[in-house]
Amino acid sequence: MHDPIAARANAIHDALIAMEREASAEDLFPLGYLIPQIPLVVDQLDYSPEEVEGEEFDSVFHEWLNNTFAQDGMSDADQAAVRQLFNQACEQANRI
Repeated sequence: MHDPIAARANAIHDALIAMEREASAEDLFPLGYLIPQIPLVVDQLDYSPEEVEGEEFDSVFHEWLNNTFAQDGMSDADQAAVRQLFNQACEQANRI
């Protein structure tokens, strides 16, 4: 059975890993923050694959980031960098 959430998460995760290979020093922290959280979020989701679309992962992950940013006390600049790189990875995943 095809799982659209897992497929979308994997595409974003793969994009982030590819971005990490070519990242500047300033992007390494936000990428290092994002990469391990993608599979963590997927593992915690409870859904029926036939009732979701892959892009729903994006909004769920943004909500997850809001919660983790608050818990981690992350600076506004770091939050912006993480969101920017996540959005770039989403765009790259759309092209796959």
